[in-house]
Amino acid sequence: MKIFDFHTHYFPDKIAADTIRSIENKCGIKAALDGTKGGLLRSMHDAGIDFSLNLPVVTSPEKVGKVNEICALNNHAPIFSAGAMHPFAPDAEKLLERVAQLGLKGVKMHPEYQSFDPLSPECLAVCAKCEELGLFILFHAGEDIAFEAPFNAEPAKFAEIIGRFPSLRLILAHMGGWRMWDEIGDILGSSIYIDCSLTADFLEAGKIAEIIGEHGADKVIFGSDSPWQSQKVSVDLIMNLPLTDTEREKIFCKNAAAILGLDLDRICYSFSS
Repeated sequence: MKIFDFHTHYFPDKIAADTIRSIENKCGIKAALDGTKGGLLRSMHDAGIDFSLNLPVVTSPEKVGKVNEICALNNHAPIFSAGAMHPFAPDAEKLLERVAQLGLKGVKMHPEYQSFDPLSPECLAVCAKCEELGLFILFHAGEDIAFEAPFNAEPAKFAEIIGRFPSLRLILAHMGGWRMWDEIGDILGSSIYIDCSLTADFLEAGKIAEIIGEHGADKVIFGSDSPWQSQKVSVDLIMNLPLTDTEREKIFCKNAAAILGLDLDRICYSFSS
């Protein structure tokens, strides 16, 4: 069985150490990895992970275009890349058209780090364009350890978004809403995908299994949030849940492959960085 980690982050080597240190200080947690691409490759090898997806978060709207060009150059096995988007980026619709032209299958957005309301006109315009282009959006959902309430990324807002854009391929990180798991009822059973990232140390395994059962394994994607959570710990979490082999395979790889349009069995790669 292949394993695809759909939720990872790495940074350019020259800024990785400072970036990790800065976020650690802000969040009060210790990173599991050093934040480099090489560190992620080693972690994947040790955890038995075949593929990962890098999710860039751009806090400066003006840098979206440049970041996406870099992402496209790095969008290949074993670490693929999503695109970046900021709802306040100039010419956001044209930038999304460029994302599609570059072969990137979707974008990551973070309502807390990027300071926006998911129901703002700017974000809704991004959602409409992504639906038109067939791009997925992976949103941070729920609380964020680096910020204080009130939080922008409430699960109910994403339920409203999918109601407005039923064909949008929408993915919510952290089992639909980090530390808001009692508020995700509106999304359970919907067409929204959720990922498992950053839950192993914060949510009881029984509750995770319950959410998967209610939502359906065909709409759950494996993710770790590396470097902030160990990939090995994340793999062990799914391995130890009371799932069928079919459910586990969907979560570990089949759902990710379908979203990205990849035939994972035909991809050859090397773990060398």
